[in-house]
Amino acid sequence: MNQRPPWLFYKTDQGLPQLLTKALTQEQFKEVPENHRNDKWNLYWKACGFTLADYRNVKTWQILNHFPKGNTITRKDSLARCLKRMRMVYGKIYNFFPVSFNLPVDYTKFLSYFSKIQSKKGKQVWICKPSDLSRGRGIFLFDNISDLLYEGSTVVQRYIDDPYLIGGYKFDLRLYAVVTSYHPLRIYLHHDGLVRFSTEKYTGSVIHNKFAHLTNTSINRNGPCYNVEKERVGAGCKWTISQLRAYFQQCSVDDRLAWERIKHMISLTILMQANSIPESAKQCIELYGFDIILDKKLKPWLLEVNFTPALGNDCSADVSVKLPMLVDLLTLAKQKITLPRPATDHRRKNTKLSKQAVILKEEQNLLGLLIRQTKELSILRRDKADQSKLMKSIARHEKLRKKCRLLFEKKTREQEQEAEDSHYDDVFRNRFIMDAAEVERMKAIERRCTRIPDIKKNSSIVEQKPTPGPMTETDSVHSTRCSTVSSTRTTTARSHSSASSFRNINSSLPQVSPSEYKVGGFFLTFPISNNTQTYSKGCTDIAKSVAEIRNSLRISETNFKFMPAENRQLYERTTINWNVMSGFKQN
Repeated sequence: MNQRPPWLFYKTDQGLPQLLTKALTQEQFKEVPENHRNDKWNLYWKACGFTLADYRNVKTWQILNHFPKGNTITRKDSLARCLKRMRMVYGKIYNFFPVSFNLPVDYTKFLSYFSKIQSKKGKQVWICKPSDLSRGRGIFLFDNISDLLYEGSTVVQRYIDDPYLIGGYKFDLRLYAVVTSYHPLRIYLHHDGLVRFSTEKYTGSVIHNKFAHLTNTSINRNGPCYNVEKERVGAGCKWTISQLRAYFQQCSVDDRLAWERIKHMISLTILMQANSIPESAKQCIELYGFDIILDKKLKPWLLEVNFTPALGNDCSADVSVKLPMLVDLLTLAKQKITLPRPATDHRRKNTKLSKQAVILKEEQNLLGLLIRQTKELSILRRDKADQSKLMKSIARHEKLRKKCRLLFEKKTREQEQEAEDSHYDDVFRNRFIMDAAEVERMKAIERRCTRIPDIKKNSSIVEQKPTPGPMTETDSVHSTRCSTVSSTRTTTARSHSSASSFRNINSSLPQVSPSEYKVGGFFLTFPISNNTQTYSKGCTDIAKSVAEIRNSLRISETNFKFMPAENRQLYERTTINWNVMSGFKQN
């Protein structure tokens, strides 16, 4: 018997970017036909947010590409407010965002701080950003308070005036993070991203040249030097993260600590809004675009977070980064889909008979009325009744005939729809004959959704005691490569097989299986380990999560700062598999 592919179906309210459409086709997604029922789709993709009714009516086999209330960190004013609050509570671990003020609310505080800094350090450059605009619109720099002109909600921020330059050009990073769940929190970071350059050389003295200070592609592609071969950068204004790390290797720049800080920065930023997301939002997935800049000491600074980041195709770097990222994103989405119970032939037959019975009964009633009305009309004509009574009878007769004709058309449409639905149900529900691997995958999805671990004899997350003895040079290099991110991992080693089955260390907590640490090009960045209780009372515990990240960052800084240079093995950085960022070593 010929097997048909297990197609999934998506729907959207507007046109999709070309790369996303290509990724959907590659992952065997079809656009749902408009004439089918509303619940026959698997993925609903929108550039904007969904309504409460969409979240309330979502089924277990459906995924939405946004979480409810998941845009708190994507507005510039809300992001600055939340980061300021978290910095007051948890200290300098949140010191990765420039000093910011929300205007007009904080205008008085800004004037006081501006005067204080200017009296101590002289003129300082600030950047003004509208809160609700994107693609660099409305952004300008100023160093004099008289130049500050704004309308509506605006964020004023200390300008990073000592950025890391390549060939004299400023750049920032666009990294892609995916949240598959908030309770418990699961954050994935893609191993590749974009490096966006300005198209004119950076000069701190000239602050009104937007082609030298802003790195937005929508601005720089209209610049006069966009197609010019620039020193060390080349034509255009984009690199990939792979090219950037290769450049760092050529210059003997150790950038591992910067990537470790970036990983934790993204986790800390998303963690801020974890408790505002409803626990019932299970059938959702969210893609964020993080804009990050490096200063001359390679310290990362968060600029903004993008809600539904741009997926356009401007150059070859976009294709090489965004297309694989979207394919991996759809793979993560498919893991959250639970197929409904297959529609058997018996259920289909009963449904079909019930529809036919309703139409047949309605048809019998109309035919009975039509026969009686015809008899009444013939009697009136035979007896030569009053003209008004005759006209009313003729009108009723014509009305019944019209209803019968409409009912016949409805019956014909229902028969055509039943034939089409029968094929659609075969594709959507039964998926025809599935091989053994597909059956195991579906069982794994059902277990994950019901949170019941698959305990088998060959399951293998086993606690092992470390072998005593001093650490050799090889062990030191091995420790650096794997980036020990938790104190518990220094005493506990995990060995696992390639199978998706696993044994829970603590069955009372949602555990992470080894297969979830890496999905395509996405690496799991949070939680850092299964041994730390960051999930309690049905929601993510922010305080414990921040403590775990702080401990991991402290260990990483100690390892990277004091490791001898000859043991760092810089050549491994160009593989871009981000084992350091994932905090997980594959055997």
